[in-house]
Amino acid sequence: AGKLAYNRGYVTKATQVFQAQVIDRLKPPSKKEEVSPKKKRKWLKRSKAKEVLQEVEHGSESGMTDTLWLLATCVVAVPLITKLPGGSPVLGFLLGGAFIGPNALGIINNVNAVKHIAELGVIFLLFNIGLELSFERLQAMQKYVFGLGFSQVAVTMMIAAWLGGAVLGLNGSGATILAAAMALSSTAVALQVLQDRGEASSRHGRATFSVLLFQDLAVVVFLMLTPLLAQSQSSQAVGGQEQVKMFLLQIGQAIVKACVAIAAIIAGGRVAFRPIYKRIAKTGNNEIFAATTLLVVLGTSMLTQKFGLSMELGAFIAGLLLAETEYALQIESDIAPYKGLLLGLFFMTVGMEFSMTLLIQQWRAILVSMAVLLVGKTAVVALTGPFFGLSRIASIRAGLMLAPGGEFAFVLLGDAAAKAILASALCSQM
Repeated sequence: AGKLAYNRGYVTKATQVFQAQVIDRLKPPSKKEEVSPKKKRKWLKRSKAKEVLQEVEHGSESGMTDTLWLLATCVVAVPLITKLPGGSPVLGFLLGGAFIGPNALGIINNVNAVKHIAELGVIFLLFNIGLELSFERLQAMQKYVFGLGFSQVAVTMMIAAWLGGAVLGLNGSGATILAAAMALSSTAVALQVLQDRGEASSRHGRATFSVLLFQDLAVVVFLMLTPLLAQSQSSQAVGGQEQVKMFLLQIGQAIVKACVAIAAIIAGGRVAFRPIYKRIAKTGNNEIFAATTLLVVLGTSMLTQKFGLSMELGAFIAGLLLAETEYALQIESDIAPYKGLLLGLFFMTVGMEFSMTLLIQQWRAILVSMAVLLVGKTAVVALTGPFFGLSRIASIRAGLMLAPGGEFAFVLLGDAAAKAILASALCSQM
């Protein structure tokens, strides 16, 4: 009866109940059910959350696997290489990284994920160097820092820029960036080799460190050159003289900003660091003391990065400030394990960039470029060193330490390739 009334349209209370409980359940589901916007948003949020969780789980699993491979390679490769004649731990880390990198066995493909952690090794290395120095010793080395350092960078850049324009046919912007990259040296490799050999306090060791310190200061200017040269290359509307004036003005502003930032960090650190460490030392908790050191190193490094300076320079300044306190020896012993392991990871990430395929394809050009770079940079320091009080032998030894290319060259060349100042193939070859 209820069904008959429903079919004839006689809607009553009973038929409404019957429809709700029986008829609607017997109806076949519609092919397309309208979904409210709220439900759509909920479904999208749930699906995105699931994808994020899956990525996090996959990333943590792959990160743990990569860490195990890195540690295993360190344990095997470094002792084997150090047993060979002329072998060193640095060479062991480099070859181990090249062996498991994406261009060889391909065990670790995501180099950038490891590189961010490994770069902390260079930061702690510069912090340790600062702990072993003082502002008085640094003032005594200013002849090497601003004399020999400026000469090495300026002369190397002039020669490299001329070769880039004459041999490679680069324009002014490309030749300048290439010259800046070639003038830089590897802070991590040079200082680690000097420490392994016990030559950090020697005459050529101090000269090498002074030049590397000036290069870290020059990186601030070099990193600003890339976007400025990209603008000058893309825009032809601005006149030549106006363009030069604007370029020099921006460089001058960057130098003033860097000097103000360094002075502010030094003044603030001298006021704050000693009372903080004095209060932490009274607690007698070694873990809190080590955590305070990590906070100071990484915090100062991040602060200098915010001002447009390198993180390594901030770590070096923090080391200089803490070297004036009575807690310098305790701090140095606390960071030793972090520094050694993280620096080894940094060398392994550098080795992962090595491409055997590219070497085989362009071995002649690469060997010629390598010979020109090593001989040229060594000759520059060997010729300019005696003008600043170095003997000829010490100048040659310092030049050999400064001859290899630096880690900041990767950053400069990568930015130049991204902004189309240099060709990507040339940057990969360099």
